[in-house]
Amino acid sequence: MRNKILQALIQSPHKRDEALPSVRMLMATFKASSGTVQAVLRQLQDNGQIYCIRGKGCFWGSSPTQIQLPKPRESALAKLNRLFEEDWRHGEYKPTDPLPLLKEMAERYHASLPLLRKFLAQKMEAGILQQNGRRYFFAQNHRDAFGNSGNGLSELIFVTRCNSWGGFTAESERELDFLRLIYKTAGARKYKLILLGMDENSGDLIDRSGQVVRLQDYTHAIGALLSTLLVQKPLPLLQLFAGVKFPVAVWWEQPVDSIPKFYLNKPHWAFFNSTFGELPGIEVGKYLANNKIQNVTFFSPYHNSSWSKDRLTGLQKAGLQVDSQVDVEFASPWDYRQIARASVAKQSVEAYSRRLLKKKLKTLIPARDEWAPDEWWVCVNDEVAGLFIEMAEDGECTLPGDRNQPHIIAFDNSAESYLLRIRSYDFNTDALVEQMFYYLENPEIGKNKIHHILGNVVEK
Repeated sequence: MRNKILQALIQSPHKRDEALPSVRMLMATFKASSGTVQAVLRQLQDNGQIYCIRGKGCFWGSSPTQIQLPKPRESALAKLNRLFEEDWRHGEYKPTDPLPLLKEMAERYHASLPLLRKFLAQKMEAGILQQNGRRYFFAQNHRDAFGNSGNGLSELIFVTRCNSWGGFTAESERELDFLRLIYKTAGARKYKLILLGMDENSGDLIDRSGQVVRLQDYTHAIGALLSTLLVQKPLPLLQLFAGVKFPVAVWWEQPVDSIPKFYLNKPHWAFFNSTFGELPGIEVGKYLANNKIQNVTFFSPYHNSSWSKDRLTGLQKAGLQVDSQVDVEFASPWDYRQIARASVAKQSVEAYSRRLLKKKLKTLIPARDEWAPDEWWVCVNDEVAGLFIEMAEDGECTLPGDRNQPHIIAFDNSAESYLLRIRSYDFNTDALVEQMFYYLENPEIGKNKIHHILGNVVEK
């Protein structure tokens, strides 16, 4: 068996630094034990044909092409700054609340009081913090000079996608949360929201009564909040606001590297991301690694998208051994719903799209009756995790872990994840909205143009 596996690997097409199949995949392919597969890999490594990196797997070649240089030693002040920035991105600090007492912060960051005072002084010098007595606050500019509308409320323009008559339908719980928090925060801060939609077919701005409008009509507006969620071509939306003088905060639900540089260079523009990029996958990977979990299978029926690929890459960068089971036909749950809308009546769309998705998931599950005790499944979203549990209850698949507490973790932290008690990554929409409003009120503070909001895994 060892010779059979050895010859199959050597004769398979491969390039230098290309990853070999995981131990688990080789075991399943050749119906071999872990010891047999490990012996083959040791022989290849002893022969100088492969090299292995702990937590990442085995690769063809005698050594990595790129030399891994040691990381420079992090100073105590740099570490304090990094931890503080991570807490800000996690939403641990609200921009409207004072920072904790010095003693509490010193305990949180394991820092001495002199070091902490030096750090806070640097933040004050940069204009990020202010001091009032013994307490520190995030700087506030209170931009009253922009003027108010006739009813005494400052106006903010809030734009989402819409259809040709200004209608809008939320497509996910996260989008509903975003809308609710925008309305709630605007009300609490005494802003009047001007609700507009952009019709991608015509490029028009449309108000909620269905009338085409112009930005010039809103002379009292002091800022704009733009949502690019499910906007297929976001550039025309940005172009509508290219000439405005007030600050613009954009919820960028697109690949981060696709932000036009022209708008990154514009003063008083900032982009806020919580779901795209590798950070969500890295955060989930860190959570699993901290719980002594190393072997996972990643499931995604939406792998024709950058966000699915980035979550997989993030898991791998966190040091996990990842077996990927993905399908590249579609890029989002919205694609399945579009097929359903064209096939069945409106009231049956959700059920039909779930049936389509379940059919796809059946093709991704490896043919195995049992899973290792430490095996976990990472699902690209809660809907996929929920369907796996439903399929297991119907006897259509076997899940890792205990039947009453399967080893499944997902992304979205939806209501379904609470119902099914699935551990899930919360994208922290609260911090996203808080920081968008804070930027509109204080656009001169800080130099970041792209703000990455960090979330956390919620255990049920």
